[in-house]
Amino acid sequence: MKWSTVISFVAIAMTPATALPADVDVLDVRQGPASGCYPFEDPGCCINYAVCQCANGWFYQYNQAQNGCDPPWGILSQNGVSGLPGACC
Repeated sequence: MKWSTVISFVAIAMTPATALPADVDVLDVRQGPASGCYPFEDPGCCINYAVCQCANGWFYQYNQAQNGCDPPWGILSQNGVSGLPGACC
């Protein structure tokens, strides 16, 4: 292998694939709610009200006091969307 080819490969390997803009804080991009739960609705399955879907697949009541899922309220289903009250699919 020629040295010019090796140098080209090294130069490409050392070049960052993408650069973040200076004003982007990487920690903010990765942060989510401490509970691991996010608001969820599925009108196609008759879930036209907010619930919290958590990382373990369970569904909880949406926390009206905090206006979100951190922390969620009482458990609604451990069996996916079909276990939610009013689900039609």
